[in-house]
Amino acid sequence: MGKSAYAQAMRYGQAVFETAAQHQNFNTWRDNMETLVRMVQDRDVLFFLENPRVPIANKREILEPKLKGVNPMAVNLLYLLVERGGLSMMPDIFADYQRRLDDLYGIAHAKVTAAIPLSDTETAEVRQKLGTMFGKHVDITTKVDPSILGGIVARVGDKVIDGSVSRRLENLKREINQVRL
Repeated sequence: MGKSAYAQAMRYGQAVFETAAQHQNFNTWRDNMETLVRMVQDRDVLFFLENPRVPIANKREILEPKLKGVNPMAVNLLYLLVERGGLSMMPDIFADYQRRLDDLYGIAHAKVTAAIPLSDTETAEVRQKLGTMFGKHVDITTKVDPSILGGIVARVGDKVIDGSVSRRLENLKREINQVRL
């Protein structure tokens, strides 16, 4: 997705967030957006919705039963994106909305990589330390990568905290190479 399409998706995300704030229905919008994202991630549905030969009225008629229970304003967003050829932005619109919602609720998401699986106690300790650093409740997703040798690498948003042994060894190597004898 190009920069302008990404910026446009962020504007839609902001508009959805402001609408949810105005009506105090953040969770309903989140659930509805998840439903719409799942729908457009189905290749057959996406192909149908993006097909210019199918009139909008036919698309609405076929979609209506699938959209029962979805907020009419969310349905209107879907139709607007169909008409403007912007369905591919739906996942980014949802991601922007979710990011704004997480900010509102004080939630951060961390991807933590360790050389070996972390115990529940270690995971809780990492969560607590990251929570203190960022001033938020932190949801953690862990993965194992033996190439880091030890320690952890934590990614929270656009921040990376690299406490891996491999990084420390790289830094030590660089320092040694800079020493002139």
